[in-house]
Amino acid sequence: MASIEEAKMIIKDTPISSVIGFYYPISKRGADFKGVCPFHKDTKPSMSVSDSKGVYKCFACGAAGDSIKFVQDYKNLDFIEAVKDIASQLSIPIDEFQKKEKNPKFEMGFRVLNGANRLYKKVANELKPEQFTNFLKERNLNNESVTNFGLGYAPSNNALTSYLNSIPNQKEKEFAIDLAKEMGIIRDSKHGPGQYDFFRDRVVFPIWDHSGQVRGFQARAVLPDQKPKYMNSRESFIFDKGNILYGFNIAKPNIRQKDSVIVVEGNMDVVVLHQFGFTNSVGTMGVAFSENSARLLTNMTKNFFLGMDSDDAGLKGMERINEMLLPLGILPKYLDFSPSKDPDEFLNEFGRLELIERMEKAPTFIDHKIGLTIPKPIPQTTDKKLEVLQSIFDILSPLGENLIAKEKAISAGQSLGLQSSKEDITDAYKKHLEQIKQKKSKFQKAKPVEQPHAPQPEPSDSMSKLSNQPVAVKKVIKKPTVGAPSKAELMLLDQLISNPECLEDKQITEILDLIVHSDVKQIVQWLKNIYLEIDDADYINFIKSRLELEMMPEIKNVIASALFNYEKVKLNKKIVEKLLNDFKTRLKTEVLKIEKKTLISSQKEALTQEESLEILKEIQKVERQLLELKKK
Repeated sequence: MASIEEAKMIIKDTPISSVIGFYYPISKRGADFKGVCPFHKDTKPSMSVSDSKGVYKCFACGAAGDSIKFVQDYKNLDFIEAVKDIASQLSIPIDEFQKKEKNPKFEMGFRVLNGANRLYKKVANELKPEQFTNFLKERNLNNESVTNFGLGYAPSNNALTSYLNSIPNQKEKEFAIDLAKEMGIIRDSKHGPGQYDFFRDRVVFPIWDHSGQVRGFQARAVLPDQKPKYMNSRESFIFDKGNILYGFNIAKPNIRQKDSVIVVEGNMDVVVLHQFGFTNSVGTMGVAFSENSARLLTNMTKNFFLGMDSDDAGLKGMERINEMLLPLGILPKYLDFSPSKDPDEFLNEFGRLELIERMEKAPTFIDHKIGLTIPKPIPQTTDKKLEVLQSIFDILSPLGENLIAKEKAISAGQSLGLQSSKEDITDAYKKHLEQIKQKKSKFQKAKPVEQPHAPQPEPSDSMSKLSNQPVAVKKVIKKPTVGAPSKAELMLLDQLISNPECLEDKQITEILDLIVHSDVKQIVQWLKNIYLEIDDADYINFIKSRLELEMMPEIKNVIASALFNYEKVKLNKKIVEKLLNDFKTRLKTEVLKIEKKTLISSQKEALTQEESLEILKEIQKVERQLLELKKK
């Protein structure tokens, strides 16, 4: 009997043409298969199916995906139902309650990972390489931290590959090597037969799951000019970093005992926090924090401290966690490590007592955001104050009509020096929530391309009661969309997957800042990170693994379609630069057009001529910016 996870892996290893062939007629045409597309009124074979890439694509309607996606759409099933349906076609008996560790593939995978972990620790503890000992001294790590977190060292002599090749049973040896390659800890040599170690001359941090089983590794550079700084095990059948909190297996009893948790990013931050006595600390893998992680921690404590890095990625990561926890009635606190950039740097410079003091005085993250939103000095005009209050309402909105939100709205109004009554501010906040609800409903029903992201709510009638003066128009602020990605964002994603060499261009950082849709931004960031770490031969498998995750249909279609079109021939540098420059212009233009459309809509609803003229000035400003872009 196979688990759902095991069935999914078997399906993944089955040629896609075989799976689709169970449900729909397709025929061999050259290297691929062809068929009349079942997802639109097709009159000729517009759908192609590629076994080598594991995806199908219709060149007429754009439908694309893997075998599970085909069955989902063809039979109108959800993901699990589709897996079960395919499993029945492939005669795979499913036991949904069977633990996946019982599967031989998982058992061997764990044996390989545990063997690698023992090897890395043995090298570190017995051979004591100079680079390893220097790293511990430079980072002030003591022996207890090394032992507790199992730090090891990957030598440069392909020791892991040699260890796997020493397995006496030929069948087991081949199985172990194949799985080690699939997990990304060894690679096939490009210069002849055999393999080589993926991690070489690096300090290794084992990554445990919540029960303490090694699932993967992160390896840190210790030699000059080693790039990238960090290398990770690839996501695989055994490693899903989105659902792992680094150090949780060690922190678990301390979170319960202290009734609080410190959430940081980065393995070193967790190790150093534990070394200084903050043993209730856990780390996200990158800045990802899944709903599973939220459920896991909120079942143990309601007291959260957010201590991610002070850069943009860290702040955005904390914002996402904050917004995830607020609807649960949890107000996480914000840890300020300035002038340091992270907990590791802060503790080594200022010490344990200073961090304890900062924790005791830590504001809630929502208060921190409100503090950043209220300008200094306070605006003089009432309409500017009301504009700020609207922004604060946005920050409070995940709390809904919670009493805390109303109190903070009233407090913010008083801090801004508004003379309005508490009742008027509360009514305005309620109206604001209703508008957000209506906007979300509107955009869910709207056509995806026409509404790439939601405009800001217009000033409400209740807000207007707070002043006899006209309400000033609020500029459209680019925020992660609740709707579908824009046309330019989808085209960009298609190009980056089809031509991943674009990810190495310096313009990609600017482009990331211009992407509005949070899901597209996350995927582009992921592509940028993994492309530097993997071989070209592994690229297709990495992209295919992304198709297994839940995402918007429009995005999944683009990924599958781009994968179908992917070729190993690389664009030259000049073409890449021009391509990305064009996308920068498209993305900027798209945002400005949406802003103009929103302003025009606001002008139609203006209550006074003065307000209408003010909005007109904003429209003209946007038009000038659009004209400048057009000239480019």
